[in-house]
Amino acid sequence: MADSLKKRWASLKKRWASWRERREKSKARDSPKTQGGATATATPAPPSTASPASPSGATSPAPSATQSTEVPSPKQGSAEYESTPSGTPTKPHAPTSPSTDHDPARSNTCARATSHHQPAVASQAPPPTPSVEPRAEARAAESTKQPSPDLSTSQRLWDAAYNSLSEDKDTAKLVESYMETLDKVLGDRTREPAIDVLTTLKDPSQRQAHMRKLVEEGQANISTLSKITQGVGDAVQFVLSAKAMVDLAIQNIPQAALPWAGVCIGLQILLNPVQAIESNLAGIAHVITRMDWYCALAEHILSQDNIVVGKESFKSVQLQLESRIVELYKALLLYQMKSVCSFYRHQPWIVLRGLANVDDWDAYLKSVTDTEATLQADLSQFNSQYTKSLLGKLVEKAEERKALLGDIHQALQSSIAVQKETHQAVRDGNTLRKEIHRDEKDTKCLQDLRLTDPRHDKTRIIETKGGLLADAYSWILGNAEFRQWRECEQSQLLWIKGDPGKGKTMLLCGIIHELQFSTLGTGLLSFFFCQATDARINNATAILRGLIYLLLDQQPSLIRHVRKKYDHAGKALFEDANGWVALSDIFTNILRDSSLEGAYLIIDALDECVNDLPKLLKFIIEMSSTYSHVKWVVSSRNWPDIEKSLNAATQIVRLCLELNEASVSKAITTYVKIKVHSLAERNEYEPDTRDAVQKYLSENAHGTFLWVALVCHELADIPGWEAEEILTTFPPGLNDLYWRMVNQIYTSRNSKLCKEILAIASLALRPITLDELPSLVDMPRRSSGSDKALSEIIELCGSFLTLCKRTISFFHQSAKDFLLGEAAPDIFPSGIQDLHHAIFSRSLRVMNNTLRRDIYSLDAPGSSIDNAKPPDPDPLASARYACVYWVDHLCDWQSSDNIKHPDVSQDDGDIDDFLRKHYLHWLEALSLCRSMSQGISSMTKLENILQQRKIASQLPSLVYDMRRFVLYCRWVVENYPLQVYASALVFSPARCITRDLFRQEERKWITTAPVVEDDWNACLHTMEHSEAVNSVAFSPDSKLVASGLDDSTVKLWDAATGTCTQTLEGHSSNVRSVTFSPDSKLVASGSGDRTVKIWDAATGVCTQTLEGHGDWVRSVTFSPDSKLVASGSDDRTVKIWDAATGACTQTLEGHGGYVFSVTFSPDSKLVASGSGDSTVKLWDAVTGACTQTLEGHSGSVFSVTFSPDSKLVASAGDSTVKLWDAATGACTQTLKGHNDYVLSVAFSPDSKLVASGSGDRTVKLWDAVTGACTQTLEGHRGSVFSVTFSPDSKLVASAGDSTVKLWDAVTGTCTQTLKGHNDYVLSVAFSPDSKLVASGSGDRTVKLWDTATGACTQTLEGHGDHVRSVTFSPDSKLVASGSGDRTVKLWDAATGACTQTLEGHSGYVRSVAFSPDSKLVASGSNNRTVKLWDAATGACTQTLEGHSDWHDLTSWSGDVKLPYHLDCGVSSDGRWITRDSENWLWLPPGCQAASSAIAGSTIAIGCSSGRVLIMTFSTDS
Repeated sequence: MADSLKKRWASLKKRWASWRERREKSKARDSPKTQGGATATATPAPPSTASPASPSGATSPAPSATQSTEVPSPKQGSAEYESTPSGTPTKPHAPTSPSTDHDPARSNTCARATSHHQPAVASQAPPPTPSVEPRAEARAAESTKQPSPDLSTSQRLWDAAYNSLSEDKDTAKLVESYMETLDKVLGDRTREPAIDVLTTLKDPSQRQAHMRKLVEEGQANISTLSKITQGVGDAVQFVLSAKAMVDLAIQNIPQAALPWAGVCIGLQILLNPVQAIESNLAGIAHVITRMDWYCALAEHILSQDNIVVGKESFKSVQLQLESRIVELYKALLLYQMKSVCSFYRHQPWIVLRGLANVDDWDAYLKSVTDTEATLQADLSQFNSQYTKSLLGKLVEKAEERKALLGDIHQALQSSIAVQKETHQAVRDGNTLRKEIHRDEKDTKCLQDLRLTDPRHDKTRIIETKGGLLADAYSWILGNAEFRQWRECEQSQLLWIKGDPGKGKTMLLCGIIHELQFSTLGTGLLSFFFCQATDARINNATAILRGLIYLLLDQQPSLIRHVRKKYDHAGKALFEDANGWVALSDIFTNILRDSSLEGAYLIIDALDECVNDLPKLLKFIIEMSSTYSHVKWVVSSRNWPDIEKSLNAATQIVRLCLELNEASVSKAITTYVKIKVHSLAERNEYEPDTRDAVQKYLSENAHGTFLWVALVCHELADIPGWEAEEILTTFPPGLNDLYWRMVNQIYTSRNSKLCKEILAIASLALRPITLDELPSLVDMPRRSSGSDKALSEIIELCGSFLTLCKRTISFFHQSAKDFLLGEAAPDIFPSGIQDLHHAIFSRSLRVMNNTLRRDIYSLDAPGSSIDNAKPPDPDPLASARYACVYWVDHLCDWQSSDNIKHPDVSQDDGDIDDFLRKHYLHWLEALSLCRSMSQGISSMTKLENILQQRKIASQLPSLVYDMRRFVLYCRWVVENYPLQVYASALVFSPARCITRDLFRQEERKWITTAPVVEDDWNACLHTMEHSEAVNSVAFSPDSKLVASGLDDSTVKLWDAATGTCTQTLEGHSSNVRSVTFSPDSKLVASGSGDRTVKIWDAATGVCTQTLEGHGDWVRSVTFSPDSKLVASGSDDRTVKIWDAATGACTQTLEGHGGYVFSVTFSPDSKLVASGSGDSTVKLWDAVTGACTQTLEGHSGSVFSVTFSPDSKLVASAGDSTVKLWDAATGACTQTLKGHNDYVLSVAFSPDSKLVASGSGDRTVKLWDAVTGACTQTLEGHRGSVFSVTFSPDSKLVASAGDSTVKLWDAVTGTCTQTLKGHNDYVLSVAFSPDSKLVASGSGDRTVKLWDTATGACTQTLEGHGDHVRSVTFSPDSKLVASGSGDRTVKLWDAATGACTQTLEGHSGYVRSVAFSPDSKLVASGSNNRTVKLWDAATGACTQTLEGHSDWHDLTSWSGDVKLPYHLDCGVSSDGRWITRDSENWLWLPPGCQAASSAIAGSTIAIGCSSGRVLIMTFSTDS
């Protein structure tokens, strides 16, 4: 081995000598001789000193050190200059060719570095002129002390750095060496002896150019040496790599060890040159780059434009920065000078210095980077202070502008300025309130959506089950099925199934735990734990609420999909009968959102979903097959129904725990070890006891975690010495273990109490709390108030129950199933129904003992539910369960055994007594419990029970009245609990039973209540819209109402609660017609965009768009079998479409005008159409032939419909409804009574009634046989465009203005007892003596009202347009009214006679006022004028012009003082009467203020419904 190394070393020395010889020959060949023996290279002729970009004669700034100069190197093949005898260079023989080694990227970077601050340098440096050569030191000093020309900032600093180095005694020697190198390298290349290279250094720009050139050429020279040394280095590394083998080989050869050690040391030294050259090349590249950057940066930072900001000067800071930059330049120049000196040494000398490691290039570079870091820190502070100063300057400018605007503002007319300032403040306030409201609405929406936080449920489950053990679930991460689901794009759904107790829930907790870390930043993770024992979280709707809640919490922008519906429906959106429909639609839109990059959705325990499981399974299958970026995990027991449903999924992966027995058993073994270890520590087991327990549990677990957990729970309090003996009493299998636990309870001293608690917990609709337990169970006398005693009693129930945060729940769902199944005869000896009655009865008892007015001491009547915090202790804690579920247990009982249980449904019975005493207290409590929806549902269930049992008492009437009461006041009580004693009572009908029962609860500060209706009217719900409603339809199952709007949308509403459940968007113009398919699955809509759209009623997805009409689609209808759709259009045709394919099967032509209405006959044989040509046509639905043309209307026919038996056709047009014989075409009836066009007509499903909607704002119900009008339903503020019956004929829906109203078609004989205006009340005013109120309305009338009785005493008619302003004269004798008809009328307040009509305005009269002496009337118009009139003669005495806007004149009669006692008013949104700026009395819809006036303690309110409310308040609070 030693001989081999010697031979290789000799070979390397030989190659080194050969390379040196070839190198010397190459240099001699490439260096041509000049005359006189000196070598020279050609230099381009010096160009003009003026830059092309500069003005003529201007000198271009010299290039910075970063700029490349176009001085060709010997490698560039430049042409040689010919020298004349005088030594002057002549033109070259050939033009200089560009260098093939030129780096355009670098030169471009250099040019850009200063391009923002100076013109590009287009000239080259002049060639050096040789001179008489003095000593090198003298030349260096002379060159560094020359005055600088006009330089850029970066050049000036470079020059300063260079000079500083040459003058510094520590670096002067290096500068001298550098200049000698420069003189030697560049001086030898010129043929002109008169030019001295060092003399050119007097020009700073030449210094930079020379340094750049030397560095670039030096890099090229040293690169060749680098390749050679790299070869040597590779050889050395090769030898050193075999060092270990050689060391081993010569262990037994002592004579070779010493030479070999010397060889190794030598080889290490040979590596030094390689590393030194590599470090130098890397360092010089870094230095050049940083010099380029800081040259450009200096021009910007030290710009003169940045010296002063506002009043603050940065001159001193810039000077300090300048000194820091010079220091950095010095470091950069030092490195370059050292590199230049190194590059141009003899290459063997470079290698020898490298061997000795003389040049530490890494240390040199570190000096540069340290200086750079110091500068960067200073720059950061400078930028921060500079930015702060700029902001201060902006603030200063803003203040100056503000002061200037203030001066201008003061110069404006004071009255106009005050008005505009007030109006602007109101607008700004409204805008701010909207923004705040928007944020509050997002928060409120999330609060209402949140039924539970699944994250808290997960934590509770993990704590209850003893913690999450990674070893117990980690096996699934490597499972083939799990990995297929996780990694395969086509596997979207993973179903984990197994028998009870197999650990499915904890397995999912583990999966969630792992996904929480692996999905960070890549997608969302949402999950839900279904629990059958908790009514809140055991249904499909709750599951969607939980999943959506977590998605919104992680990506808040998704809340917009919820807000679209929530803003219309509020909390009821999530809680009413159509909650599933609405939430599934919202969930679909969320998954469809393009911003949702991906999501994992996990649902545990599908088998514990008690309500709507089939819907949930279908939804999961549809979503998993539609959205590939979403992956699902579900778990359940091995239930055949679930298996059958999930078999329909095409992208499902099944993971059966029974088929993974080995993995589950291994996990259980780990689980057993951990549990036994805990027991051993707790009970101080001996080793043999610990081993025995562990062995027994492992052998008998049979793959069931729950069995192990239950046994360990039972062993927890057994001492170690007894554990082995007790152990064998635990049988294998869950059911056998449960029976042992039951038998153990039977033999205990407290068996009766334990069985009762287990029974109550089994039937409770949600887990009950320690506070609620004593109210539902007959507890020992001293235990009820003691948490410790109650906890001990729960412990007596064995391992069936667990207590977590004061909530009692089952240890596992299988335990509850066992008690309700096999053990039911023992747990419920009197039967389950009997215990339901006991819970119901005890619930009434605790509510009777607990509920009272203002139970949370809120005090203020307008206190919001958001501010209602439970006091400590919470007085409702024991009654919360009872308040929400007492009616449910009554329904589950439904016993008629009067002997065992007295009938609670009779007068003076338990229910009657509770409702008469505590109904309002109960509603307040429901609001505080945030359970108003359950309260409404309870009253509906109670009413249904009483109807089914046909109770002969007054209780059914009381319950009906109370249901109407809670429907009427639901919103305000839900949000402001104490309004149940204020607004709810004040505005309920005069003969309302509930109002009469609780009259003593009315607020005493309302001394005169407003006049209200006598009875509940026929209107059950009013569904407010933001746009006009053109069409309305009931679903055949009576659950939904659809409305078509001018805003291009279709809305679906819950018919029971009146809440909006879906908004269908897709049309691009107004929706003129909507209808349901007979099977309630589809909705069709026709629009002004000339299309018909078919929508899925459950999901809201548009399934078809039918195109083909040439104009607006006015009407759509389904055939009775749902297979066809008919549409009528302004293109004068009727089209028949295939509902499944969307194909047009027929086009029926023949009408001479727009087709406004189209319908199928119930037997599907005919199609009827009504047109603007005043006719009705009947068409054969199969052939398309016109079979009848019915003529008789005097105007357009807007609506047609068939009777349910297909024998009659009803048509609406002109102001009548006509009934026609469908077979003969004869007109059998003409129904007259409307005062305007009849726009819609409908038959009741039982054919007994006809409903019609008209432009006169009314709905009329007619007897279909006699033609008599049986009801007139009033309440719409505009034309009624659409009417329809519910399928059970009990309800009528009507659409008009911007509302849909639902009316009781059976009991609504008395619709309104109040007579008011028929349009908005635009103005109200008190008489000076406060005895009368005047109101002006959009119905063109003025009404006078008695403030004492609220009765209307006069109706003043005569105006031709809206009455916009009313006022009394100071002597109360006259009333003045201003109108949109451009007139002012004066009326005698006593007789109602019009005494004067004042004409002269050219615009609307917006405001009127009397002078204090009643002699003059002033009127303001929107034409910006004010006129003064003589009240006696009616003559116009003056016209005041010059206003920039219409003028409010209410202040003109300010000398007339009305009595004033209270700080009462109306809120800005017109919804509240306020006192001392606090909300006191809520004004319900129809009573909300459009205008108001206050006189003393009396408030008059003009409502948008046309009503005028007059209320008086006491001075006491």
